[in-house]
Amino acid sequence: MAPKILGRIGGLIAVLGSIAVSFAAQPAASDEGPNPTISVNGTRGLVYTQSAETMGQGRLSFSIEGNWYKQATGYPLTPNSGSSIIAGTGAFSFGINPWFDVFALGSGFGSVNYNESPAAGVGSVQAGIMGALPLPESSPFHVAAQVSIIGGTSANQLDSNKADGYDFFETRTGYDFVGKVLESLVFGTEAQSFKIHLNEGAVYSLQKNMDPLLLLGLGLQGNVHPAIALGLEMNSRTFFDNVAFKTDPLWVTPSIMFRTPYFMNFLLGADIAASQARSSDALRSLEQYRIFAGMDFTFDLLAGKRMAEREAKAEADKRTVIERDAHQKKEARLKAIADSLAQKVKADSVAASQQRDAEKHRADSLAQKARQDSITLAETRQRLQEEMSKRSDVEKKLLSTGLLILDAVYFESGKTEISINSKPYLNIIGKMLLKYPKLQLEVGGHTDNIGGYEANKRLSFARAESVRQYLVSVAPDLATHLSSNGYGPDVPKADNRTAAGRKVNRRVELQVMNKDVLKEYNP
Repeated sequence: MAPKILGRIGGLIAVLGSIAVSFAAQPAASDEGPNPTISVNGTRGLVYTQSAETMGQGRLSFSIEGNWYKQATGYPLTPNSGSSIIAGTGAFSFGINPWFDVFALGSGFGSVNYNESPAAGVGSVQAGIMGALPLPESSPFHVAAQVSIIGGTSANQLDSNKADGYDFFETRTGYDFVGKVLESLVFGTEAQSFKIHLNEGAVYSLQKNMDPLLLLGLGLQGNVHPAIALGLEMNSRTFFDNVAFKTDPLWVTPSIMFRTPYFMNFLLGADIAASQARSSDALRSLEQYRIFAGMDFTFDLLAGKRMAEREAKAEADKRTVIERDAHQKKEARLKAIADSLAQKVKADSVAASQQRDAEKHRADSLAQKARQDSITLAETRQRLQEEMSKRSDVEKKLLSTGLLILDAVYFESGKTEISINSKPYLNIIGKMLLKYPKLQLEVGGHTDNIGGYEANKRLSFARAESVRQYLVSVAPDLATHLSSNGYGPDVPKADNRTAAGRKVNRRVELQVMNKDVLKEYNP
């Protein structure tokens, strides 16, 4: 049983670790969003491990939690074997201001098959105050302290051996003073976040023969969804003058809380004992497990006031911005008018001479440009004529018609690989096309009508793409000028009913897509 429990706990720790990575870069938690998770004390936090985050000014919470465990083995000063112990706690807290909360709680208990008396009754009551350091709102780190008093009003201290038993504080018959220091590290918002809570506390009892207690708690909290919060805690209760973490109460608490948008949360979980048996009397400080469930209600009593203040501030800020912009625009307009008048007076005095100079300069520029254009045009025509005289028949055909059939490109029947005999020809074509960088070209594949239509379309496209890729490998600068398409049998050049016609129709073509550019190469 123990290895299985530890294995499950390890799995939950791994899940919470992944949540930490996911939310570590998110902003700090804010007061907006879903209801916070509530501890059995009515304050923020997990079941027992409390958060250093305060409730916030005006927020009121109520919580009810009930638990059950069975005394499997009876020991002296504990409930008898086979008895079922039921306990419940009701708590509330209230945020006095952003940094201080007050809280109070009361407990009761009942039992089944319990041989002692009374078997049911009221439990302890507790009241206290919590104060947090006024750190910046953007800080992910929170520190707080708590002081409280536990009133020993219980009708029965169910487990009176040392500080044993899950219900030790819920059924106190003696009075205790409790002090705690709380630290929380928060990544994310209340809707989705990862939180680490640390609690260190001390209990001083007015009861005789009860030494001061040391309380330690660690809680990992993952708000994986606005509606779901997961928790994993480890808590210890031992004596300052006789620390025995292994045999005094030590337990692990996995829990899940379902948060609704209607001020209400629901809690389920279990306490799993991690204590070892004491070697002297084989007494275990905790039973193997305890299960619990609960619900809480949280209300922001100042939500309406805060919303009204935010809206009023936003409206005031908006008016301030509008008035400031209007004032700035008016000043700018008046300044522009004054500057314009001053500049106009100055500009008018020199406008005439500037206009004459500009007209003379423009006339000289036009005359010079006309002479230069005439020379450039003649030189361009001469170079183009020389270049045209050197063009091959293939170039002339492509530049005059915008279409070139690559009649020296061959493929094996039904295949897309270019034959080795075609590559020298394509080497020439690729280098030729580099001379005309303004052309946008398409490699088009065509087939006869023998075979399935879709198969011919795919074959024609694959062959065209093979040619395009080879030309780009020959001349990489063609990559932005070449595209490919497969037309299958859709554009025949001859009659598909004859073998000769089908041979003509099985072809690869280069087609100029921007034919208007051809005018530049054919004056």
